[in-house]
Amino acid sequence: MPINRSFIENLPINPLLAETKIIDEFTKILEESNKSANRDKYYEDFLDLFSFYQVYAAKHSLNILFPPLTNDKKINTGIIINFFENRQKEINEELEDFMAFKKLEEKKVAFESMLSQEVIYSLSDSELNTLYRKLDSVIDSINENFDIRRNLKSRLINLLGILKRDLKPKMPNFDKFWALVGYTGLLYGLYEEKVMKIIDKIKDVLNFIWKIQATAEGLPSTNPVITIIFKEIKPK
Repeated sequence: MPINRSFIENLPINPLLAETKIIDEFTKILEESNKSANRDKYYEDFLDLFSFYQVYAAKHSLNILFPPLTNDKKINTGIIINFFENRQKEINEELEDFMAFKKLEEKKVAFESMLSQEVIYSLSDSELNTLYRKLDSVIDSINENFDIRRNLKSRLINLLGILKRDLKPKMPNFDKFWALVGYTGLLYGLYEEKVMKIIDKIKDVLNFIWKIQATAEGLPSTNPVITIIFKEIKPK
């Protein structure tokens, strides 16, 4: 089965790149079926990818017209193959434009780093996806909490949305992420145990970021992760 949790979790964050990966997976299976001269054997794989593509497109509000299938496997196989081949042609030009823009942005970041003599933090697709999911998890926990006042909840969710939006494979810094430290103190001060689930998830995000930064800066693997501790400070 081509679609499993690992495949889904490793899809690129950008929908266009994710579409490309789905289509590439289909092309790989199609080539295998052509070599074996037995497309019937791969019908369920074709159907899995076609079905998953529809679910993915709906979740990301992609404007894609999926053709209806019939009760005939051979006809369906032809419909699915034609769909994937046509979709590949449709996104090729868009993909070229995106890759050209991405290359330009990466060069700009690299030159900015050279001029400022700063370290660039590189994130793999897997790290980007993991961080994206961790941020989503924080947002979900905030939305599920009815103790946090509306204004504070709105500010937090807005910040997390900006962090998600600004994530790139190459980051000049993670400065905006560290604003979350202040919010953990604010949340704990106002709501204490009622928000510990949210605070724990924010700490998880910050530790993930810290490990990326520590690695890029050449710090030893034994370097401690970030620990946020709340305690009363008594005046001297």
